[in-house]
Amino acid sequence: LGTTFTYPYLLGSRWNNLTQVINMSNFAKGDGYTWPVVPGTDQYTFTEEQIQQKLLKRQRMVDHVITGPYVTNWFSRLTLANPLLFCVCNGLDEQYIAVNKGDKVLVSRWRKRWLYGCIKRKLKNKDGKLVEKEIGGWFPRICAMETAEQTQKKVE
Repeated sequence: LGTTFTYPYLLGSRWNNLTQVINMSNFAKGDGYTWPVVPGTDQYTFTEEQIQQKLLKRQRMVDHVITGPYVTNWFSRLTLANPLLFCVCNGLDEQYIAVNKGDKVLVSRWRKRWLYGCIKRKLKNKDGKLVEKEIGGWFPRICAMETAEQTQKKVE
């Protein structure tokens, strides 16, 4: 944050990058775990940048409360307010999530009629114990309403 990101694996030219993987010996240079990086960076610079971007995305998420249920099957899409609205697939290859009235969802992306958000659910793990997991997916915009607290933050 506040600093310029330098991509650590751009070694000056495509040829330099390509010869790290494809060369006359038919074996990649190095051990496959560590690669040459640009001076001033290290093996984890890219990972650290991705973590920072995820934190920024998390801060920009908007709180929503679910006002009506949505089940992830085709029939439920037909039973909502406008049948034509939900007959059309939203064109995204990501999963849909079922939501219930009163659920709290953190929304990170939106389309005209769909919201993408994360919801916390208690699920059983391999040992059969209940653990809280965050599940992300698309759900209809008509089923959710932005919280009053979030609206006040925008006004300030």
